[in-house]
Amino acid sequence: MSKSIRKTIIGSGFIASKFKKKLQYYKKYNITIYAAGISNSLEKNKKNLSREINKIKKFIKLNTKQLIYISTYSILDKSRKDKPYVKNKIIIENIIKKSTNEYLIIRLPEIVGGNKNLNTLTNFFYEKINNNKSFLLFKNVRRNILDVDDAINKSIILIKKYYKKQKTINLLNKSFYTPEKIVKTFEKILQKKARYKKKKIINNSFNLNDSYFLNFNKNYLLKVLEKYYLK
Repeated sequence: MSKSIRKTIIGSGFIASKFKKKLQYYKKYNITIYAAGISNSLEKNKKNLSREINKIKKFIKLNTKQLIYISTYSILDKSRKDKPYVKNKIIIENIIKKSTNEYLIIRLPEIVGGNKNLNTLTNFFYEKINNNKSFLLFKNVRRNILDVDDAINKSIILIKKYYKKQKTINLLNKSFYTPEKIVKTFEKILQKKARYKKKKIINNSFNLNDSYFLNFNKNYLLKVLEKYYLK
């Protein structure tokens, strides 16, 4: 790694690649968007988790621009707060807040966008339903869904407005959906019946302070799933 960070985008994954396609809209700003990290929210490998933390520490020491960090709103979900992936994100956010004078942390929800990561919520449901496989369905939780195009476009607006601040923003769809609602929507567009057993989970509540909500019509979930999964 060079003595200073000059890149505008850090990361090679799905979200980073989407930001790179919009580079002309914010390249003039003195920022680095850090969209790198573990893509599997079920990750438990301690070496991989430690590596993610060490990478952000090294990056902060060398970074010469204002830092925009792409995080996850799962941090707000009490039912997921003990997962290693979420704990890692909390540690990283705290490192950023203690180590940098100017930062913007944008927490994104469940992103839908045609990526091939089977660990995402909608990809998981699609793969199970489309291949007639059974799965467990948590019946008393809520999930937040955003089209990646909406997430990136609004993130750019927030970056332009807050990039010189010390701020954390939860970028969310105003509507939350139960997993069963998402599955029923998949059944509609795929014309297939899902095979699942319901399981109860407790303490699925959120602290939604500092949230920026996007308003969509009641057909948003259907339209987003059709956009990426109807072939």
